[in-house]
Amino acid sequence: MTESSRLNSRTEGEATRRPRRTQAERRAESEREILRAAATLFGRQGYIATTLEQIGKEAGYSSALVSLRYGSKEGIVEAIVERSQTRASDDVFEPEQGVTGMAALNRIFTGYSELLRDAEHWMRALFMLMADSLGPLNAKIDLFRASNDRFAAAIEQAVREGQEAGEIRTDVDSTGTAFEILASVRGTTLLWLLDPEKIDLVAAIEDLRASVEDRLSTRAGGAA
Repeated sequence: MTESSRLNSRTEGEATRRPRRTQAERRAESEREILRAAATLFGRQGYIATTLEQIGKEAGYSSALVSLRYGSKEGIVEAIVERSQTRASDDVFEPEQGVTGMAALNRIFTGYSELLRDAEHWMRALFMLMADSLGPLNAKIDLFRASNDRFAAAIEQAVREGQEAGEIRTDVDSTGTAFEILASVRGTTLLWLLDPEKIDLVAAIEDLRASVEDRLSTRAGGAA
């Protein structure tokens, strides 16, 4: 091989070589992997049984880096809840522009179903941590209260908008209905997480959505 050929070969190899990532990119990747690993472990064995060392090993990093990024297990829990809330805001709580009332309520159901289907291990972790907040993770119970409050508020807003538009019966208590729907959705999710082979989540959420629409809609013959 001539000198010119060697130079050309080396140049081509350098051109196809993967660009070196920036420090910010490496940091973002490590944070994502740590949260993913933590969600997997929390969902599998709960808060108490999971250690920073286990999270680091699952993510492919040292426990020292896990501590550096999030400080503690509680810090990781906060980050997981925040990430989940951001995703839920995009897919569930905030409907598309111009979508209100019954259409917004329907979108909450379908968006929630899609979120569960696409991110099962995150949802499993959230439910495990929510249960742990009644005991060993009680210091973070307000995180989960706020999550439920936000979910209920989105439902209540959709119901009120539907009432104002004449789509939803005016004799319906929007606050009570929001709580009832939230409890039904959470309960269905818990049953699915316990036995995913027995429960068709998409079908169950759709049945719940259709039942709510039939009961609330003015077209169903209720009081307007």
